[in-house]
Amino acid sequence: MFWRERKHYIYAVLAIIIVMSLTFYLRGLPMRTFWASLLFGMTVLIVFSSYDYYRFQRRHHERLRQVVPQVDLKPQSQAEHDLLKLLEEQKEYYENKIAGIKKFDENLTDVVSIWSHQMKVPLSVLDLMGQTGDFTVDELKEQTFQLENYLDMLLYYLRLNHEQTDYRFTKVPLKPLLQAIVRKFAPLFIKKGLSVTVDGEEAWTTDEKWLSFALEQIIGNAVKYTQKGKVTIRITAQSIQISDTGIGILKEDLPRLFEHGFTGYNGRRDKKATGLGFFLAKEVADRLSLILHVDSEIDKGTTVTIKRTHEL
Repeated sequence: MFWRERKHYIYAVLAIIIVMSLTFYLRGLPMRTFWASLLFGMTVLIVFSSYDYYRFQRRHHERLRQVVPQVDLKPQSQAEHDLLKLLEEQKEYYENKIAGIKKFDENLTDVVSIWSHQMKVPLSVLDLMGQTGDFTVDELKEQTFQLENYLDMLLYYLRLNHEQTDYRFTKVPLKPLLQAIVRKFAPLFIKKGLSVTVDGEEAWTTDEKWLSFALEQIIGNAVKYTQKGKVTIRITAQSIQISDTGIGILKEDLPRLFEHGFTGYNGRRDKKATGLGFFLAKEVADRLSLILHVDSEIDKGTTVTIKRTHEL
């Protein structure tokens, strides 16, 4: 920085030396005199430049101390030691918070990209229906259901990562809750000719809205990847099991099933897969202190188990 600021003076000194050397050469003056005068002049210039550089560095350090005061962080007492420990904890907390915000921003970009792509499908179908006029009420309901489902998924994702998201834990009867979700997916069950049973009568202390959303993602996947057979839901005091007779999940895909945007082999076969269902269900389960576990076998079906970590 110092030399960059003084570059014009350096250029001027070089120009003077060149002019002086040409003058001595053209006039035939003794070059010994030139070199003696140059040596003397350079000595004076070096002394002056050294002093100037010292002043520059001192001003630079003073400005730094004004902007970022230097603090001796060596504790001299137990109180100072506790204060420094508190500051370190605060620093770590805010660093983790910033990292979380960056991760959420990256995930949100991916989610919105996937979501906008998926929304185009039912919108295109509805547009085609409007142009041709060739559609049934059931087809119209199916496309609007897909739109509503994708919109809910985005809205819940945004709420899930919002600091002011509230959780209201109440005693929730599970069977009526699951029956309401089954009724929501009834058109898909009927269209595919799938049977569904809900066994068990239990009540959990949990957040009804968020648990319902997580169960919708799991049941939605069960219906989506089951072409024939049934979906069975079993309720116990400690778990909810959702089993289907669908195409199953590859064993090597199971460890990554809850990763953001992971679709696996089945998702690559199904171009409409978003890879968000299990990811969102797992995020909700973690916040509700629930454990999500998946067992699956190709061509035999999948069982998703939601377990309570403790009795509330």
